[in-house]
Amino acid sequence: MQSRIVGIVAVVAIILALGAATTRFAQIDEGTRGIIVTQGAVEGVQEPGMFFRAFAPFTKIAIVNVRRQSQLIKQNVASSDKQLYDIEIQVDYSRKTAPDALREMYGRLGVNDEQLNTQLDGFISEALKAASTQFTLDQALSDRGAFSQRIRQYLTTSPGENQVAPVDQLYINLEAVKVIDINVGEQYAKLLAEKANLEVQIETETKRRQQIEAEQSNNLFRAEQEAKVALTTEKGRTAASLEAASRESQVRTVQGQSFRQNPELLRLRERELMVEMLKSGNIWFIDPNTKLTLLLDKMASDNPLVTNQIIKETGVITTTP
Repeated sequence: MQSRIVGIVAVVAIILALGAATTRFAQIDEGTRGIIVTQGAVEGVQEPGMFFRAFAPFTKIAIVNVRRQSQLIKQNVASSDKQLYDIEIQVDYSRKTAPDALREMYGRLGVNDEQLNTQLDGFISEALKAASTQFTLDQALSDRGAFSQRIRQYLTTSPGENQVAPVDQLYINLEAVKVIDINVGEQYAKLLAEKANLEVQIETETKRRQQIEAEQSNNLFRAEQEAKVALTTEKGRTAASLEAASRESQVRTVQGQSFRQNPELLRLRERELMVEMLKSGNIWFIDPNTKLTLLLDKMASDNPLVTNQIIKETGVITTTP
């Protein structure tokens, strides 16, 4: 009986030992996937989490990195204008996470990052050579965005009929392509510096000319406004003078009508004006043919210029006693 019990315990122990030895356990972290391989064939893809399978001696879990990665490439290339320069670019990528893509990737490339990066470097190098021949050195320096876009185009586009694009051959998603640095030769760098200085001078001269043109435009506008103001002022003065003359003529007309209708008013007005003349203390010699009323009325306006003009026209002579 005891020997039977010992045998059963031994068998159980062997079974437990075999189960423990053939149990497959793996922790799949975020940013990774587990490729479940049984007897050399891909059985499935394990998402992040825990994988456990007992009595699976022919099963293994291959962990593949699906995080975003960066690859730096520095290479000497030739531009379309036959200029040699060193360019450094950064390519950001990540493995495709679709189960079918991971299955195919495992069968063709495996899960090793170094192997993937080696093949990616070759594609990037070819894309750099092809893209550099599409730009002059000056264009590459001034428009790095277009240069990066052309590299991206070569990596994501099929090179020909029935051919697969580089990123599809590697089962990756291209996240970004950036031109980090472009180094040129000393002679070309000197030419670029001279060109930059010339562009600064041209820009400075352009701004100076624009400032002069703006000042001239402002001066012309100011002169036009002053001329308009002067013209408006002169028109106002002329209109006022015409209005004053018109009103004075109307007053004279009314007075003339009144004097003709009532001679007594005329004689009264003459006496008033004579009194005004005598107040000055001057002695007046008046030609008999002088229009006395007009003379006296003008002199009563207290305008010396008008008075002198009337004296000249009428021949009146005045003296001071």
